[in-house]
Amino acid sequence: MKKTINFILLLMVLQATTAFAQVADSIKTKNRQMSIQVLAGSQGIGANFRYVLNKNIALRFGGSYAQAGINDKLAVGAFNSKNRLSGKLGTIHALAELMPQKFIRVVAGAAYLPNARMAVYFEPKDAYSFEGITLTPQEIGSLEFQMNWATVAPYLGVGIGRGIPKNRFNVNVDLGAYYISTPKVTAIGTKLLTNNDSNAIIIQNNMKSYRFLPVAQLNFNFKF
Repeated sequence: MKKTINFILLLMVLQATTAFAQVADSIKTKNRQMSIQVLAGSQGIGANFRYVLNKNIALRFGGSYAQAGINDKLAVGAFNSKNRLSGKLGTIHALAELMPQKFIRVVAGAAYLPNARMAVYFEPKDAYSFEGITLTPQEIGSLEFQMNWATVAPYLGVGIGRGIPKNRFNVNVDLGAYYISTPKVTAIGTKLLTNNDSNAIIIQNNMKSYRFLPVAQLNFNFKF
Protein backbone atom coordinates (compact mmCIF):
# COMPACT_ATOMS: atom_id res chain seq x y z
CA MET A 1 0.00 0.00 0.00
CA LYS A 2 2.80 2.40 0.94
CA LYS A 3 4.60 1.67 -2.34
CA THR A 4 1.38 2.38 -4.26
CA ILE A 5 0.96 5.76 -2.51
CA ASN A 6 4.60 6.66 -3.18
CA PHE A 7 4.15 5.72 -6.83
CA ILE A 8 1.04 7.94 -7.11
CA LEU A 9 2.86 10.84 -5.45
CA LEU A 10 5.77 10.39 -7.86
CA LEU A 11 3.38 10.52 -10.82
CA MET A 12 1.80 13.70 -9.43
CA VAL A 13 5.21 15.33 -9.03
CA LEU A 14 6.19 14.37 -12.58
CA GLN A 15 2.91 15.73 -13.94
CA ALA A 16 3.34 18.99 -12.04
CA THR A 17 6.92 19.32 -13.28
CA THR A 18 5.81 18.67 -16.86
CA ALA A 19 2.98 21.20 -16.55
CA PHE A 20 5.36 23.83 -15.11
CA ALA A 21 7.81 23.23 -17.95
CA GLN A 22 5.01 23.60 -20.50
CA VAL A 23 3.88 26.89 -18.92
CA ALA A 24 7.48 28.16 -18.89
CA ASP A 25 7.92 27.20 -22.54
CA SER A 26 4.63 28.92 -23.36
CA ILE A 27 5.77 32.12 -21.63
CA LYS A 28 9.09 32.02 -23.46
CA THR A 29 7.31 31.48 -26.79
CA LYS A 30 4.95 34.35 -26.04
CA ASN A 31 7.87 36.62 -25.23
CA ARG A 32 9.50 35.74 -28.51
CA GLN A 33 6.41 37.03 -30.31
CA MET A 34 6.79 40.64 -29.21
CA SER A 35 9.36 43.28 -30.03
CA ILE A 36 9.93 47.01 -29.93
CA GLN A 37 11.15 48.72 -33.10
CA VAL A 38 12.96 52.03 -33.23
CA LEU A 39 12.73 53.37 -36.77
CA ALA A 40 14.60 56.04 -38.72
CA GLY A 41 14.19 57.05 -42.34
CA SER A 42 12.32 59.22 -44.82
CA GLN A 43 9.34 59.59 -42.47
CA GLY A 44 11.56 60.72 -39.63
CA ILE A 45 12.09 58.87 -36.38
CA GLY A 46 9.60 56.82 -34.41
CA ALA A 47 8.80 53.54 -32.74
CA ASN A 48 6.61 50.48 -33.23
CA PHE A 49 5.22 47.74 -31.05
CA ARG A 50 5.33 44.53 -33.07
CA TYR A 51 3.33 41.40 -32.27
CA VAL A 52 3.75 38.16 -34.21
CA LEU A 53 0.53 36.15 -34.47
CA ASN A 54 2.26 33.16 -36.06
CA LYS A 55 5.23 32.45 -38.30
CA ASN A 56 3.47 34.05 -41.29
CA ILE A 57 1.58 37.07 -39.89
CA ALA A 58 2.60 39.99 -37.67
CA LEU A 59 1.01 43.27 -36.60
CA ARG A 60 2.68 46.65 -36.03
CA PHE A 61 1.36 49.69 -34.19
CA GLY A 62 3.33 52.89 -33.79
CA GLY A 63 4.13 56.35 -35.01
CA SER A 64 6.77 58.63 -36.44
CA TYR A 65 7.56 62.32 -36.80
CA ALA A 66 9.67 64.35 -39.21
CA GLN A 67 10.30 68.07 -39.53
CA ALA A 68 12.70 69.85 -41.87
CA GLY A 69 13.30 73.17 -43.59
CA ILE A 70 15.75 74.88 -45.92
CA ASN A 71 16.39 78.60 -46.35
CA ASP A 72 17.18 80.59 -49.49
CA LYS A 73 17.58 77.61 -51.82
CA LEU A 74 14.67 78.33 -54.17
CA ALA A 75 15.23 80.31 -57.37
CA VAL A 76 12.24 82.30 -58.62
CA GLY A 77 13.34 83.73 -61.95
CA ALA A 78 14.94 87.17 -61.52
CA PHE A 79 13.07 87.68 -58.27
CA ASN A 80 15.75 88.01 -55.57
CA SER A 81 14.08 86.83 -52.38
CA LYS A 82 14.36 85.47 -48.93
CA ASN A 83 12.62 82.13 -49.08
CA ARG A 84 12.01 79.08 -46.99
CA LEU A 85 10.70 75.59 -47.75
CA SER A 86 9.52 73.72 -44.66
CA GLY A 87 7.51 70.61 -43.91
CA LYS A 88 6.15 68.42 -41.13
CA LEU A 89 4.97 64.83 -41.23
CA GLY A 90 3.52 62.93 -38.29
CA THR A 91 2.05 59.43 -38.56
CA ILE A 92 0.13 57.08 -36.30
CA HIS A 93 0.00 53.79 -38.15
CA ALA A 94 -1.37 50.26 -37.99
CA LEU A 95 0.30 47.75 -40.29
CA ALA A 96 0.00 44.04 -41.03
CA GLU A 97 2.93 41.94 -42.24
CA LEU A 98 2.66 38.81 -44.36
CA MET A 99 5.88 36.79 -44.10
CA PRO A 100 6.07 34.21 -46.94
CA GLN A 101 9.80 33.78 -46.24
CA LYS A 102 12.11 34.55 -43.34
CA PHE A 103 13.73 37.53 -45.02
CA ILE A 104 10.84 38.94 -47.09
CA ARG A 105 7.72 40.62 -45.68
CA VAL A 106 4.75 42.18 -47.49
CA VAL A 107 3.52 45.13 -45.41
CA ALA A 108 0.10 46.79 -45.76
CA GLY A 109 -2.04 49.08 -43.64
CA ALA A 110 -2.86 52.73 -43.12
CA ALA A 111 -1.71 55.80 -41.21
CA TYR A 112 -3.48 58.68 -39.55
CA LEU A 113 -1.62 61.90 -40.37
CA PRO A 114 -2.14 64.49 -37.63
CA ASN A 115 0.65 66.55 -39.23
CA ALA A 116 1.11 66.45 -43.00
CA ARG A 117 1.88 69.87 -44.37
CA MET A 118 4.42 71.88 -46.31
CA ALA A 119 4.92 75.62 -46.74
CA VAL A 120 6.81 77.79 -49.21
CA TYR A 121 7.53 81.36 -48.08
CA PHE A 122 8.83 84.29 -50.20
CA GLU A 123 9.85 87.79 -49.25
CA PRO A 124 11.70 90.22 -51.60
CA LYS A 125 15.23 91.26 -50.71
CA ASP A 126 15.53 94.21 -53.07
CA ALA A 127 13.46 97.20 -54.09
CA TYR A 128 11.58 96.89 -57.41
CA SER A 129 10.39 99.51 -59.88
CA PHE A 130 6.97 99.29 -61.51
CA GLU A 131 6.06 101.95 -64.14
CA GLY A 132 8.48 104.44 -62.64
CA ILE A 133 7.49 103.75 -59.05
CA THR A 134 10.10 102.17 -56.78
CA LEU A 135 8.79 99.94 -54.01
CA THR A 136 10.77 98.73 -51.01
CA PRO A 137 10.58 95.11 -49.84
CA GLN A 138 8.44 96.25 -46.91
CA GLU A 139 5.97 97.87 -49.31
CA ILE A 140 5.79 94.80 -51.55
CA GLY A 141 5.02 92.39 -48.71
CA SER A 142 5.41 88.61 -48.42
CA LEU A 143 3.74 85.50 -49.78
CA GLU A 144 3.36 81.98 -48.41
CA PHE A 145 1.76 78.92 -49.98
CA GLN A 146 0.60 76.33 -47.44
CA MET A 147 -0.12 72.74 -48.48
CA ASN A 148 -2.11 70.41 -46.24
CA TRP A 149 -2.87 66.74 -46.91
CA ALA A 150 -5.84 64.68 -45.74
CA THR A 151 -5.50 62.78 -42.49
CA VAL A 152 -5.68 59.14 -43.69
CA ALA A 153 -3.25 57.43 -46.08
CA PRO A 154 -3.11 53.72 -47.09
CA TYR A 155 0.32 52.08 -47.12
CA LEU A 156 1.85 49.24 -49.12
CA GLY A 157 5.45 48.10 -49.06
CA VAL A 158 7.96 45.31 -48.66
CA GLY A 159 10.23 44.47 -45.76
CA ILE A 160 13.72 43.07 -46.27
CA GLY A 161 15.48 41.21 -43.49
CA ARG A 162 14.39 38.87 -40.73
CA GLY A 163 11.20 40.14 -39.09
CA ILE A 164 11.74 38.26 -35.84
CA PRO A 165 15.20 38.73 -34.27
CA LYS A 166 16.95 35.40 -34.02
CA ASN A 167 18.52 36.51 -30.76
CA ARG A 168 17.63 39.73 -28.94
CA PHE A 169 18.37 42.32 -31.62
CA ASN A 170 18.47 42.76 -35.37
CA VAL A 171 18.08 45.39 -38.09
CA ASN A 172 15.82 45.22 -41.12
CA VAL A 173 14.56 47.53 -43.86
CA ASP A 174 11.16 48.75 -45.08
CA LEU A 175 10.57 50.12 -48.58
CA GLY A 176 7.15 51.29 -49.67
CA ALA A 177 4.84 54.26 -50.14
CA TYR A 178 1.81 55.99 -48.70
CA TYR A 179 -1.00 56.85 -51.11
CA ILE A 180 -1.81 60.44 -50.19
CA SER A 181 -4.54 62.83 -51.27
CA THR A 182 -4.09 65.94 -53.38
CA PRO A 183 -3.12 68.69 -50.93
CA LYS A 184 -5.29 71.68 -50.24
CA VAL A 185 -3.20 74.74 -51.16
CA THR A 186 -3.79 78.11 -49.49
CA ALA A 187 -2.11 81.42 -50.37
CA ILE A 188 -1.36 83.89 -47.57
CA GLY A 189 -0.06 87.22 -48.83
CA THR A 190 0.51 90.68 -47.40
CA LYS A 191 0.62 94.19 -48.91
CA LEU A 192 0.83 93.91 -52.73
CA LEU A 193 1.07 90.11 -52.66
CA THR A 194 -2.46 89.47 -51.47
CA ASN A 195 -5.13 87.97 -53.76
CA ASN A 196 -3.04 84.98 -54.90
CA ASP A 197 -5.85 82.44 -54.63
CA SER A 198 -5.74 81.80 -58.39
CA ASN A 199 -2.06 80.82 -58.12
CA ALA A 200 -2.88 78.53 -55.19
CA ILE A 201 -5.42 76.72 -57.39
CA ILE A 202 -2.82 76.32 -60.14
CA ILE A 203 -0.33 74.78 -57.68
CA GLN A 204 -3.03 72.48 -56.29
CA ASN A 205 -3.93 71.26 -59.80
CA ASN A 206 -0.26 70.72 -60.66
CA MET A 207 0.16 68.49 -57.60
CA LYS A 208 -2.73 66.15 -58.41
CA SER A 209 -0.41 63.60 -59.99
CA TYR A 210 1.94 63.47 -56.97
CA ARG A 211 0.03 60.92 -54.92
CA PHE A 212 2.75 58.62 -53.59
CA LEU A 213 4.89 59.45 -50.57
CA PRO A 214 7.95 57.14 -50.63
CA VAL A 215 9.06 55.41 -47.44
CA ALA A 216 12.58 54.07 -46.86
CA GLN A 217 13.45 53.25 -43.28
CA LEU A 218 15.71 51.21 -41.03
CA ASN A 219 14.10 49.27 -38.17
CA PHE A 220 16.12 48.47 -35.05
CA ASN A 221 14.33 45.55 -33.41
CA PHE A 222 14.56 44.60 -29.72
CA LYS A 223 12.88 41.32 -28.79
CA PHE A 224 11.51 40.80 -25.28
